[in-house]
Amino acid sequence: MSGASPEGGDLGRDLRRLRMSRGLRIADLAALMQRSIGWVSQVERGRSQPDYEDLAGFARAFDMPISELFRHQPQLDKTARDVLDAAQRRVIEADNTGALDDLLVPVMDGIEFYRSTLGARSASRQPSGEGRLEMGLVLEGEFEIWIGGRHHVVRPGSSFWCRGEPLSWLNPHDTPCTVIWVVAPLPDEPDA
Repeated sequence: MSGASPEGGDLGRDLRRLRMSRGLRIADLAALMQRSIGWVSQVERGRSQPDYEDLAGFARAFDMPISELFRHQPQLDKTARDVLDAAQRRVIEADNTGALDDLLVPVMDGIEFYRSTLGARSASRQPSGEGRLEMGLVLEGEFEIWIGGRHHVVRPGSSFWCRGEPLSWLNPHDTPCTVIWVVAPLPDEPDA
């Protein structure tokens, strides 16, 4: 993930703190992620950069949304409390899918709000959405989405939502798609 993650040392330190706070040894975390002990150690020391799949593995191992791994923010000016300048946003390159996610605001209460650019001829590798609420609005382009196994073609102006079901997507076209996406924990009480 060239340049898309927090500084390697900051991310590594944060991952180490998370691992230790959960009482895990490096060997435990490596086994959960199906990676080597040496590799996990290198990531924690900032000597290796995890790709998107690895970040997803850390998130699963720690039972948290992937965006929580990006909470470490550089020092922001006082206006960033209410406004985040484009240059201050975190960008997450999903190397394995061809998506580029731009976190539009800091993660708050587990809610992720981002702009996703689905690259030309790209696809999600594994379904997401289980155990969380996802919704989106297509700004540009056209792509296919499966929600709970149901297939849809979405175009500019289309919106979609998924309540705890598997969600996957495919952009079979030669042009990228831009989507505003919100991901949140499932509320305790379903809507009536």
